[in-house]
Amino acid sequence: MLRFRAPGTPLTATLLVARALAESLARAAERVRSGALAEERAGRGPLRLEQADAAIAPGTLLRLDARAPRVELGAGAHFEAETPTPPWPSGRCDGFRFETLEERGGVARLRLVLDGASLDAVRAWLAAARAAVLGDVVHGGILVAGGLRLWPVDEPAPSEGLASGARSEAQPSEVHGPEPIFPPPAPAPEGRFRISPGTARALERGHPWVRADDQTESGARFAAGTLVTLVGADGLSHGLARTEGSGELAAVVWSRAERTRDVASIEERVARALGRRKAMLAPDSHTDAVRLVHGEADGLPGLAVDRLGPLLRVLVTGRCALPLRERVLAALRSARLPGLDGDPPVIEVMHLRERPPGELLCVRLVAGDPAALAPPLLVREGKLRFAVDPGLVAPTRPRPGVGFFLDQRDNRARLADRAAHGGCFLNLFAHTGGFSAALLAGGADEVWSVDLSGPYLAQLEGNLERSGLPLARHRSLRREARRCLDELEPTQRFKGIVLDPPTAAAAGRRFWNVRRDLEPLAAAALAKLEPGGFLLLTRQDRAGRSGLDALVERAAAVASVRLRSIEPAPPGVDFPALRGFAEGAPFEAVLATRD
Repeated sequence: MLRFRAPGTPLTATLLVARALAESLARAAERVRSGALAEERAGRGPLRLEQADAAIAPGTLLRLDARAPRVELGAGAHFEAETPTPPWPSGRCDGFRFETLEERGGVARLRLVLDGASLDAVRAWLAAARAAVLGDVVHGGILVAGGLRLWPVDEPAPSEGLASGARSEAQPSEVHGPEPIFPPPAPAPEGRFRISPGTARALERGHPWVRADDQTESGARFAAGTLVTLVGADGLSHGLARTEGSGELAAVVWSRAERTRDVASIEERVARALGRRKAMLAPDSHTDAVRLVHGEADGLPGLAVDRLGPLLRVLVTGRCALPLRERVLAALRSARLPGLDGDPPVIEVMHLRERPPGELLCVRLVAGDPAALAPPLLVREGKLRFAVDPGLVAPTRPRPGVGFFLDQRDNRARLADRAAHGGCFLNLFAHTGGFSAALLAGGADEVWSVDLSGPYLAQLEGNLERSGLPLARHRSLRREARRCLDELEPTQRFKGIVLDPPTAAAAGRRFWNVRRDLEPLAAAALAKLEPGGFLLLTRQDRAGRSGLDALVERAAAVASVRLRSIEPAPPGVDFPALRGFAEGAPFEAVLATRD
C-alpha cells in the first residue's frame, strides 16, 4: 500500500498513478478503473477514484494498492534530500543526524548522516516530522516530477557539528520547476478549506482554532501557514485562516473578513500590538521585560515575541506562524523601541505542540551580536533585577524556560501592595523568586521561599542580592510544597501564601499533578493563613471541571475557613485575552482573602 500527496497543480488520476509507479499511461488508467486509487479522508473511509480522467485537487492525500518501484540509491552513510522545510534546522536522532543546507519556497535541501539507522528508518522519521522526502510514495511524500529526491553523496569534509559542514557537489533537481510543490494560497479556488457546521459555530462564537473532524479537512494538504478561505457546508465563507498541518489543529483564523483587501497586514497587526503596550514601552517604563506579541489575541497566531532587556525572544508555538516570522521581526525593528538597539539580538525558540523524537535544534540566535548576551543577562522591574536565560545554553530543550515569568508582573505588584504593612509570607513553588522579591520590596518582615530545586533557590537568592533586598529577612527551604505544609508547626500562620505550581512535576515519591493535588494543597494553605491573610492561587491547566474560584470555595470548606473575598488576578495588558479562547491565556489566578 502506497501513500502520497498530489503536487501543487491539478493532475488526473491516471497521470498520478503513472508517475508513482513509473509505468505507462494505459496501465495506470487500468489500475484507476479497477479501484486501486483512493483518496484518504479525515474521520471517514477512503473514497475510491475509478475515473481515469478524474481531476485530483492539489495536496490530496492518496493511497494506491500497489508496490513501489525499486529505487537504487547506492551505498554510503551520507545523503542529501529535498523535503518540505522542517521547523528545526538540524538535529541528532536515533542513528542519524540531519542539517538544513538551504531553503527556498518552503522546500529544503537536507544533509543526512547515517550512524546506524537504516535509510528507510530515516525516511519514516522525516515523514513523522511532516517533512517526508519529495517523491517518497512509501511514506506519504509529495509526488513530484522526477521521482524520489534523495541521492547519496561523497563524505563531506570534517567539520564542527553539522551546521558548518562542507557543501556537496551533487546537483539535485531544481525546486522551483514549472510544477509547484504546494497548492497556491487563497483566494485561488484551490485555497478553499472545507469546515463542518460544528466548526463554523465555534468560529462564530469567537474561537480562532479550526480542529479537524469528519467534515473539516486536514491542514496537511497545504504548506504550513498557507492562507486559505474557510468554506462551510452551505458554501458560505467564514473568513480566512492559516493552515497548521496534519494534527488535530488544522488551521487558525487569520481574519473574519471575506475579502483579502479588507485584511490587516502583518505590519498593521504588529503596530496595533505595540499600541496596546504603549505605556509599557515608553522611555520611562518601569520594566524592560514585556511581551510584545501575544499570538492569536494580537492577530498573529502561533507566535509570541518577548522583549528581555537587550534582546527579542521569538516563541513559535504553531506551524502556521512559520512564514510570518521575518516580517514580524522586521516590523518590530522598524518600530525603534526605546532602549532597544536598532539591530537587537534575536533568539528563536521552536516550541511546537508536536515534535518527533530526537535532539532537535529548538533554540538558536538568528540575528544580532552574541556578545550582547554574555551572562548574567538581567531584566528590570522597578528597582528589582532578575537574571534570565534565553535558552542558548541548552539549545535542544524543546520547552526552555527563561527563569522569570513576565505574565505574573501584575500579581507581583498586587503582592507588594499587600506586604506594605509587614508580616510573614510563604512562597510555595518559589522558582527563581519573583514573588519573594516583590514581597520583600513591598515591606514584608519575613518571606519563606520553598522549592525542591537547589539551582532555582540559588538563583532566587542571587536575584534578591542583585536587587538590594535584605537576605536576613528571607529563608530558602529546599522542600516539596506538600511536605513543607505538613511539617509546619501547628501554630504557624502566615499573612499571605503564594501557590503558583507547575502543571506536573517530579517530586520524589510524590509526583505532582495539578488536577489531582491542587485542591487539597489549597485547603492546607488556607488553614495556615492568619485572619485577614490572603492566598494567591494560580493554575496553568484549565481542563478542570469548574473555575478556580469554585475550587477555592471547596478548599475553604474542607479547611473550615471562611473567606471574605475571592478576586480575579489576571495577567497584565501585554497578555491580552481573546473572548472564548481560554487556551490563549497563560494562566488562571485568584486572590482569596480569609475572614
